[in-house]
Amino acid sequence: MRAYPVRGKQCGASFVEFAVSTALIGIFVGVLLERVLYYQEYAEKAAMESTAENIRTGLRYKVADLILASQMSEIPRLADENPMVWLGERPPNYLGELDSAPVDEPNGQWYFDRSNRELVYTVNNRRHFSPSLYRDFSVRYRAMRVSAGAVTDSSPNFAGTWVSLVLVAEYGWFQ
Repeated sequence: MRAYPVRGKQCGASFVEFAVSTALIGIFVGVLLERVLYYQEYAEKAAMESTAENIRTGLRYKVADLILASQMSEIPRLADENPMVWLGERPPNYLGELDSAPVDEPNGQWYFDRSNRELVYTVNNRRHFSPSLYRDFSVRYRAMRVSAGAVTDSSPNFAGTWVSLVLVAEYGWFQ
């Protein structure tokens, strides 16, 4: 057995092998980070849409409570309320009721704009978000009164004014 390397034989990796392995690791890390950012944005979109659906469900429960209590004349007044009050528990990223838009953009947070009577969500991850208005990275909802007629002849006449949570301006969130 020899205790020393034979002349001409190489021990360890060459510079080219090291450069190739470093480049491959860099590519894998880049792809991993891209996927992580994609899933963060997708999760934000899903959480925002889920909160909006929970608010719509809360509105349905509120309307059902008023119907069961024979207070149908109170239903149109729901359009004047902050939609977050229809939830049993407010989301942790809810700032509260504000008189106007915050000076610094609260990315990834909900707030109720009292002046416009709108529930606003400001988007945090904006890489694939396409706002309806230039540079307005927010999604806006408003509780609006809608009129409804009788459903059928056999059902009770629920004609009158109802309330619905509607999207104020269309947006795109392309994944």
